[in-house]
Amino acid sequence: RTLVISLLQGASVLLIVLAVYITAMHRGDWSDEAAAGARAMAFTTLVLANIGLILSNRSWSRTIITTLRSPNTAMWWVLGGAVFFLSLVIYVHPLRDLFKFEMLHAIDVLICIAAALGSILWFEIFKVLSRHIRRN
Repeated sequence: RTLVISLLQGASVLLIVLAVYITAMHRGDWSDEAAAGARAMAFTTLVLANIGLILSNRSWSRTIITTLRSPNTAMWWVLGGAVFFLSLVIYVHPLRDLFKFEMLHAIDVLICIAAALGSILWFEIFKVLSRHIRRN
């Protein structure tokens, strides 16, 4: 069961990241700039989705919201560090050039956040339904 759920989680993140990349490429004119923006959006979505997976998999019976209420200082340091370094890669010019990314605008970041949340939403729904079925 654990293996199947883990494979489904990975596949859902993969599909969402691919969808973000393809959509971002179609928004542009297939230029190098559009490709750099699409890469940045796909990378950002991947990192945010992995953060979502970390939060979601802290408990297979409680939702993300409930697990965020339980104290875990190390988790906050890791999440803060991941977001900090992601921001550096996206917004600091030499690092952005190293990764061949374009700077993301606010709407791009919101799209990445929504996509990352969407990639783990099914598992959160699964946890709620499983808990409901077990109670009945």
